[in-house]
Amino acid sequence: MSGTRIYGRIVVKKFELMEISLKPDYREFIAENTGLAFLFLLSVAAMPYSTQFGLWYVSVLSLILTMTLSIMLIARYIILVSVVWIVTEDALCRIKGVFSRHTDYVELYRVVDYEESQTFLQKLLHVKSVTIISTDKSDSVLQMYGIDVSLDLVKMIRHRVEKCKTDKRIYEITNR
Repeated sequence: MSGTRIYGRIVVKKFELMEISLKPDYREFIAENTGLAFLFLLSVAAMPYSTQFGLWYVSVLSLILTMTLSIMLIARYIILVSVVWIVTEDALCRIKGVFSRHTDYVELYRVVDYEESQTFLQKLLHVKSVTIISTDKSDSVLQMYGIDVSLDLVKMIRHRVEKCKTDKRIYEITNR
C-alpha cells in the first residue's frame, strides 16, 4: 500500500481518518529517569562497601535507599505505561490511571495551537513531546510525551482539526 507507514503497534495510512491509539515509548522512561537510575545503580554498587564501616545503621540506610529508589523507578514506569492517547476524527482522548481510569476529551474543533519539544536525552533517544493547546475550559493544555520522532503526529492532528472545523463550519477570527 502506498502511503502506509508502520509505527510500533499502529498502522497509519497517510491522512486517512482512522482512530490512532498511542502509548508512550519506553525510551521516554529512560529520558525522564536517567538521574534516578544512575543513583540506584550507585547505591547498589555501594552496598557491599557499607559493611566495611562496622556500623550496622550504615548498611540499613544503604538498603533503605536502594529499596526506595527501586520502588520509585517501578512506580514511575507503571504510571508512564498506564497512559493512552486516542485521536479520533473529531476528538482527542487521554486515558490514564493505574487502579482507576480517568478519561479526558478535547474536541478537535477547539484546538488552537501545537508544540513539539525535545530535551537533550529525548533527542538522543529519538522521542519527543507534543503539546496540544485548546480553548477547552477544563483541559486547555494536553501533553503527549514519549512519541517516536519519525511519527509526524502534529501534521496528522492538524489535518484532522482542519477537517473537523470545516465540517462544523467553524472559522477563526483574529484581531491584529
